[in-house]
Amino acid sequence: MHWIKSRNLLAIILLDVILILLCYGGAHWLRYEGHITQSASRLIMETTVPLVICKLLCFYIFDLYRGMWRYTSIRDLVNVMKASFCGSLLFIGYLSVRYHLAGVSRAVLISDAIFTVMAISGLRLGIRMFYQRGQGFMGDLPFWNKNRRDVHKVMIIGTGPLAERLLRELYGISDKPYQVLGFIDEKSLHKGMKIHGVPVVGDLDDIPYLVRSHMVDDIFIADPGLKAHTIKNLIEEHAGKGVRFKVIPSIMERIHGSVAQHLRDIRIEDLLERAPVRIDMQMMQAEIAGRTILITGAGGSIGSELARQIMNFKPACLILVDNAETPLYHIELELRRLSTGTQVIPCIGDVRLVKGLERIFRHYRPHVVYHAAAYKHVPMMEANPLDAIHTNIIGTFNLAGVACKHHVEKFIMISTDKAVRPTSVMGTSKRVAEMVAQTMCGNGTRFAVVRFGNVLGSNGSVVPLFEQQIAAGGPVTITHPEVTRYFMTIPEAVMLVLQAGAIGKGGEVFLLDMGQPIKIEDLARNMVCLAGLVPDKDIKIEYIGLRPGEKLYEELLIAGEDVIDTAYEKIKICKHARNIDERILYDGIEKLNLIVRDYGDNTVAVRLLERLVPAYKRQGGDGMVSITREISETEHSEQQTRDIEV
Repeated sequence: MHWIKSRNLLAIILLDVILILLCYGGAHWLRYEGHITQSASRLIMETTVPLVICKLLCFYIFDLYRGMWRYTSIRDLVNVMKASFCGSLLFIGYLSVRYHLAGVSRAVLISDAIFTVMAISGLRLGIRMFYQRGQGFMGDLPFWNKNRRDVHKVMIIGTGPLAERLLRELYGISDKPYQVLGFIDEKSLHKGMKIHGVPVVGDLDDIPYLVRSHMVDDIFIADPGLKAHTIKNLIEEHAGKGVRFKVIPSIMERIHGSVAQHLRDIRIEDLLERAPVRIDMQMMQAEIAGRTILITGAGGSIGSELARQIMNFKPACLILVDNAETPLYHIELELRRLSTGTQVIPCIGDVRLVKGLERIFRHYRPHVVYHAAAYKHVPMMEANPLDAIHTNIIGTFNLAGVACKHHVEKFIMISTDKAVRPTSVMGTSKRVAEMVAQTMCGNGTRFAVVRFGNVLGSNGSVVPLFEQQIAAGGPVTITHPEVTRYFMTIPEAVMLVLQAGAIGKGGEVFLLDMGQPIKIEDLARNMVCLAGLVPDKDIKIEYIGLRPGEKLYEELLIAGEDVIDTAYEKIKICKHARNIDERILYDGIEKLNLIVRDYGDNTVAVRLLERLVPAYKRQGGDGMVSITREISETEHSEQQTRDIEV
């Protein structure tokens, strides 16, 4: 209750008392036209103290003395109205009991209530205006900033609540003064009108003229309904003209701060035509809350985002498994800052080592496992196929076996569209890992696979590479002018992974809706434009040819698969996805394990992959080749190592 002792509060109460007395006296003066009778004067003297007590009591009940009046809002003014009228009603009740309303003028009571609302509201608004007196609230700069050379001339796209809020906050930023020249209305519905004195000057078609005539420095996009292709066209039209575009981010990004604080440069994901992802929060809460969740590859881009989003559903324990200590350390620090009761446990672990996995599972007993650990870089895995096999196939087999042994309830594996008709070792290894998850079962563990394409900004993706190349002045290198890929953002992909995992009953391959494929050339040119540069003029675009294992376009369905809808628009289930010969699969995995353990020949390993995934066609390879002769040298060691831990 230390706020009661505030000197500012005592001053406000004193001012309120003075205003209450003035309103009461003014109501009598108005009623009696300036000639207050003796009886009326006597009544005023007798009822002044009860009047003040009644009104101050209601002011306190309605929290009028706990608000910060420099931030007075409409809600505060509504509370002033409620408190004032309730105070008047309480005072009328007192008069009816004490005087039976004899000699009391009804007009005085009504006038007093109205005057009190006006006076008390005016005082609060006056306090707010005093604190905002230097913020140029009428659409102009404070007088002491008018001659500053670093003033940024700004146009705001949008006329809704976000645009109005942005205007108010921009004038409160003293270190970088902004002069808002006008608002842009997409549909021209409000042209000629004003917001806080700043005019709505036109629509999107007027922007080129406005930029030239007013030498605009920045255009802030504060219209959440503006389409991605419209933003893309604006950026392309003004590339190289010195105009910077910024956007108000999503509500999740600005929830803990002001609009102006979170105003940021437009990112490439803002230009994707994708509808917002909606997940079943109650189902996710039931799936995760109070339980022990384990994530492999927790230091990676997908694994770390899984950890962040899972934290929102308050698991009892979140186990982070990774064999790279530095990224694991960073995500642990981040999650501990966010933790509200969840125990965050980092574990150095490797899916290729069964004994380490056994130790973790035996000690923590996870209920749900999200398997995101994998090697994913296509050209690198072409050069190192044994490592891809060891991590992506043997590692998944190890993890799945340990999960079954320790009665894990659900196992969700993260896969890739490169597993569909693969042309690379990486894609083929992920397809075999899918097959393991589809066929594995035991002790009630339910397995599910979630397959999706590229995610923007993930480790090793093309977007960070393009950013580095643009920052270095180019050139931006593209493998082929016709190469296309599916893209989604990391948070979007992870939300859908969590939802798919929650609805999985066991054995499904879930397919995420990736939208329309995007040409990598278009992606590169858009990123150059976002940097305020002109493609082929400021930044050169070069074509370097497809790298080993890459193909022009990605697919999402394997031959024979079909999709069926789920209750969630962006999640499908691959139909007929379990046509797998388990004998061939597990025999092949056993042979692969022998090859990896004995540091075998890469060629032998790759040809064994061809046998396990007949759709795998190596670029420049010789197709399906019998592997009987190649693996005969390892057959003798196979008999001696039947007890090997796989």
